[in-house]
Amino acid sequence: MRTALLLACALAAAPAAAQDVSFTVTPPAGAVKLAEKFSFSVEAVLPENYSLRADTAAASNSEFETLSFTRLSERREGGRKTELFEVKARAYTLGVSTFPAIPWGLRGEGVPPDTVVKTDPFNVEVLPLFKTKEGEDIKDIYPPYSYVPWLLLLLAALAAAALLWQFYKRFAAKAGTPAFARAAWQDARNPYQRARERLDRLRASPLAGEGKFKSFYTGLTAILRFYLAEEFAIDAVLMTTADLGRELKKTGADLKAILRARELLQKADMVKFARLRPEGAEADAAAVGDLLMEFHRLAENARALAAEAAARAAEAARLEKRGRK
Repeated sequence: MRTALLLACALAAAPAAAQDVSFTVTPPAGAVKLAEKFSFSVEAVLPENYSLRADTAAASNSEFETLSFTRLSERREGGRKTELFEVKARAYTLGVSTFPAIPWGLRGEGVPPDTVVKTDPFNVEVLPLFKTKEGEDIKDIYPPYSYVPWLLLLLAALAAAALLWQFYKRFAAKAGTPAFARAAWQDARNPYQRARERLDRLRASPLAGEGKFKSFYTGLTAILRFYLAEEFAIDAVLMTTADLGRELKKTGADLKAILRARELLQKADMVKFARLRPEGAEADAAAVGDLLMEFHRLAENARALAAEAAARAAEAARLEKRGRK
């Protein structure tokens, strides 16, 4: 009975606590551009013994990505305080879209756990990153589909493969060796060593110096994505930047490393898809090297801890077995 009464009091206190908090959102002035950072402000008024914490991940969706929250100022008066936040985000859909409500965790004396308050959604107009000429429309990347006799081509390819296989078996029999007798070559290096070699080769290439930034940044992100896929079994190669940014938490990296990786991947997207002319290509390559080292250190520590735990378990099993004797 007492537990039920306490639960009822907590449920009743949650709406009351939420009513003590009010938000005023000031949207960005004018339209924003596709995939470019924009900012807006959120003013929160709440009791001075309460605190707010924004949920960055929950404030993002397929149309917007919330990048950061920064507290700009705070003033107190009459037992209440007013906090001003700057929110930075990116838009990924053209036209007028609705920026989602931002959930904030509310903490304080008498506030039930997991209490959440939200700002109101608002509309944002998103314009193309580059101006198009009058009368110009989107062009097809590939020409219109034309009929190709795929079945006939497939049958022809299978027939050619069968002939080549018969020829190879006869050649191998005459030579006295079985077909495919040679062992496959294996790379004994760890994922970090392979990634470092790829990065060193990319930095030594003339791509950045010749202004071929799209190819250079495609290589940078590919090196990082392939390393994450090999080291942490993350499907990083096929993930979007937003999805990969969330999956990086599984590596155990600290928030700063995750944010650096996400910023780098987002910048590379701008270079590859929005024709951004980047500054500091060499610095970005060095940043990828630092990230590889950070993730490698985490992976090595995890392996050492796993090996230590396995050794302790084996020793405990050995002692238990000896005790039974």
